[in-house]
Amino acid sequence: MAAKRKPRRTARSSSSDAQSRMTETVHQIWLAGLGAVSKAQHGTPHLLEELMAEGERVDAQVRGAASETLRSVVGTVRSKFNARVSSARGQASEAVDGLEKMFRTRVRRALTQLGVPSGQDIEALSRRVDTLNANIGKLARSRTAPRRRAPAKRASSPPPAA
Repeated sequence: MAAKRKPRRTARSSSSDAQSRMTETVHQIWLAGLGAVSKAQHGTPHLLEELMAEGERVDAQVRGAASETLRSVVGTVRSKFNARVSSARGQASEAVDGLEKMFRTRVRRALTQLGVPSGQDIEALSRRVDTLNANIGKLARSRTAPRRRAPAKRASSPPPAA
């Protein structure tokens, strides 16, 4: 048996139904857009105030967090810088001490080669000079002291001849 055919009107009516549904959907989209525009026009001042308040709140949080982070970073950098400066000062001090020691050694060696007496040599000579001066003073006192001598005998002269 042959299949039943749908009447042509039904096919036409289903295409016209699809068209009308499409038109209605487009109309609804149009109305939704108009409604959004209307709400935006009427609600903008209030919405703007809400957005500004939210922006201020977020800005305060961000600034506070950024400020705290910056303080933390600056503190860390400062402490690391101070530690490195301290270390560099210590190394520089050690280097200067080493150079000073080396300089003193070389100057002492050069003065010794030239025959210049050292501080210890001069101190030893000073002690010897002081000892010699004390001995000279003792000798001088002993020489200036009067000696007691026995009276000298007079020689007898021969009697005069007559």
